[in-house]
Amino acid sequence: MRSIPSLPQNDSPAQQELRLATLTQERQVYAYNFDSRLSPLGIAAQVPRQDNFSFVWLDGVATTGLQLLGNVLAIGAKLFDNGEAIQNDAGLSELELRRVEGTYRELTDGFSRLSDRTSRLHQAPRSPAVTLIADVIERPRTLLKAAGQKLEETAGVAIVSELATQAALDAPAIGQDILDLIDTLLKKLLSEAGDLFLKYLGLYGKAASLDNYTAQFSLLQPPSVASNYETDLIFARMRLAGPNPALLQGIAALPEKFPVTDAQYQSVMGSQDTLARAGQEGRLYLLDYAVFQGIPTGQTSGGQKYIEAPLALFAVPAANQADRKLRAVAIQCSQTPGRSNPIFTPADGTSWSLARLHVQVADGNYHELIAHLGLTHLILEEFTLSTHRQLAPQHPLYLLLTPHFQGTLAINNAAETSLIAPGGPVDQLLAGEIKASTQVSIQAVANQSINQSFLPRALAARGVDDASKLPDYPYRDDALLLWNDIRAWVSDYLAIYYNDDAAVRSDYELQAWVTELASPDAGKLKDVTEGGGGIQTFEYLVDLTTYIIFTASVQHAAVNFPQRTVMSYTPALPLAAYAPAPTSVEELPPSTELTHLPPLQMAFLQQAVTFGLGNVYFTRLGGYDTYLREPWFADARVWPALEVFQKRLRATEREIGQRNLSRIPYETLLPTAIPQSINI
Repeated sequence: MRSIPSLPQNDSPAQQELRLATLTQERQVYAYNFDSRLSPLGIAAQVPRQDNFSFVWLDGVATTGLQLLGNVLAIGAKLFDNGEAIQNDAGLSELELRRVEGTYRELTDGFSRLSDRTSRLHQAPRSPAVTLIADVIERPRTLLKAAGQKLEETAGVAIVSELATQAALDAPAIGQDILDLIDTLLKKLLSEAGDLFLKYLGLYGKAASLDNYTAQFSLLQPPSVASNYETDLIFARMRLAGPNPALLQGIAALPEKFPVTDAQYQSVMGSQDTLARAGQEGRLYLLDYAVFQGIPTGQTSGGQKYIEAPLALFAVPAANQADRKLRAVAIQCSQTPGRSNPIFTPADGTSWSLARLHVQVADGNYHELIAHLGLTHLILEEFTLSTHRQLAPQHPLYLLLTPHFQGTLAINNAAETSLIAPGGPVDQLLAGEIKASTQVSIQAVANQSINQSFLPRALAARGVDDASKLPDYPYRDDALLLWNDIRAWVSDYLAIYYNDDAAVRSDYELQAWVTELASPDAGKLKDVTEGGGGIQTFEYLVDLTTYIIFTASVQHAAVNFPQRTVMSYTPALPLAAYAPAPTSVEELPPSTELTHLPPLQMAFLQQAVTFGLGNVYFTRLGGYDTYLREPWFADARVWPALEVFQKRLRATEREIGQRNLSRIPYETLLPTAIPQSINI
C-alpha cells in the first residue's frame, strides 16, 4: 500500500531528510542530456527501467505491426506462389526477382515471429496471479524481486511461483524482441531491397491515378476522408477538426503581404459581404506558415521535395446566413506577393487544387514538427524529468502527475534515436532536411509561453473563443469540456493538501520544481512561473497542473490519432510536395496533381508511420487504477473527488455524442479515446 502523501514542510526533520535522500538518488537516475539531436533542449540521459514500455503497450504495438505487415503481404499475395515471384510487370531482372523473393520470405517469416512473440506476451499465468500481472504491467523491477514470494502466498505452490517468475523474467526480453523485430522490418522496407520489393508490388514511383493510393489499403480500412478530402468544405474543416486544429487565427484585417481583393473575397462569400465588414464582425481567419520560409528541403528516391510558406484566408458567413460553416476563400503560396506568386481562389480550378495541396503540405509539417513533437512530446519531457528530480514520491503533485507521464520518456527516446534520425522516417517523409526540421521543433519549444498555452487563454489569443463568430469548431468546443473536467478534478485533489496560498508558497519542493522547469540550465521552459517568480497562488498551481495533464492527454490525442484517421491516406495530407507550387493562374489538367503528390513508396511509408502512431491506445483518461491491484491513490480522501471526475468524463462523452448528431462527427476527443499520457 502506498503511503499517504504529504507536503514537505509538514513532515518531521527525519522525514524531510529521507525525502532529500530519495531525491538525490532520483536526480542521478533522471539526469539531463543536453548533447543530442534535440540540443540545446534537455532530454533524459537514459530511460529508467520503470519508465520503459509496459507489456500492455507492447501488445498494442505488436498488434498494429501485424496489421500493417499483413496488409503488405495481402497486397503481394497474388504475385507470389509458394514464395516465388510469378509475374514481372515491373521489368525486374532475374537477380532482382530473386532479391524480391528473399524480401518476401523475410517479411512472411517476420510476420510469423511477430505473431509468436505477441502470443508469448499473453502466456503469463492468470490465476491465482492476477495481482502479479498488474505488477508486470506497471513495475517490472518490483515484480522481479517479489514474483516468487507473491505467488507462493496466493497459491502456495512452488512450481506456480517458478513458472510465473520465469514469465516475468522472459517478458522484458519478449518485449524488446518485438520492438527490435518491428524496427528490423521497417528498415528492410526502407532499404534498397525494400525498394525492389515495392516496385514488384506496384507500390513505387509516380501514381498513375488516385486509385493507386487507395490500393495501398488491402486489409486496412481507408480513412473516410479518402472519399471527400478534395472538397473545399473538408479542406476548411480540417482547420477546426483535423490533425492540426489549433493554428487558425482570427484577424480584423488582412496583412499587407496577403492582398486579397474584395472581388476575390466576394467570389466565394457573395456580393453582399466585404472584407472590411467580415473583419469588423470577427469573421475572418488566417493560416500563416511563415515558419517554413527558406527552410532547406531534402531529396528522396522520389526526387526533390518542396514546401512553401503559404497564407490561406478563411471566412464565416454573416450571422443572418443559415449555413455558417467556415469557408476557404484564398491562398497565396509564399510570403511575398507578386506576379509569380498570385492569389488563388476556388474559381481557379486545378490551380486552386494545387495551391490547396501546398497548404496541406505546410500544415502536415507544422503538425508533425510543432503541434505534435514540439508542443506535446518535448514539452512534457521537461515536466517528466523535473517532477522526478524535484518532487519526492510522497508529494501529492508527484502522485497526481506521474500516471500522466507513463511511457513518455520511452517514446521520446525512440523518436530521438530512430524516428528523427538521419535517414529515418521523418527525414524521408517530411519536406525539410532533417537538421532544419528538427530545429523547427526545438525553436517551437523555446518560443512557447506556457502561461499563454492554458486552453482558455490560447483560444482567446487566437481570436477563436467566441462561438457566435465561429460557430462550428469541434476541437475548441470538445477540448473546453475536457479542460474544465480536468481543472475541477485538479482543484478538488490539490485542495485536500493545500489549505491556502501560504501552503503553496511554503512548499519548497514545489518551488524547486518550477524553478528547474524555468531554468536556462535545465527545463528551459518559457513563462512557467507567476509574476514575482515561483508559484505564489493555489489557483495558478491548479491552472499549471491542468495544463500539464491536458497536454499529456487531450492535446496529444487531438494531434496524434488523426494521423491514422486522416494522414494515413497520403493525398489528403501529404508531408512533402514533389513539384513547386503554381506560379500563375491557368487552366491545368486535373492529373497535374499527381506530379505534386508523393510517389507511391513515400505514400506507403507515410501510411505505415501514421497508421502505426495513430492506432495504439494505451491507458484511458481518468483510469488511474486500470492495471493495478489496489487504488493508485492510497489517500481515501481522494476517492470521492476521483469518482466525480470519472462521472464528469462520462457526461462529457454523452455530450460529445449528442453534438455529433448535429455536426460532421468529431470523435477524436471522446474521453474513452484519450490515453492518460503521451506513450505513442
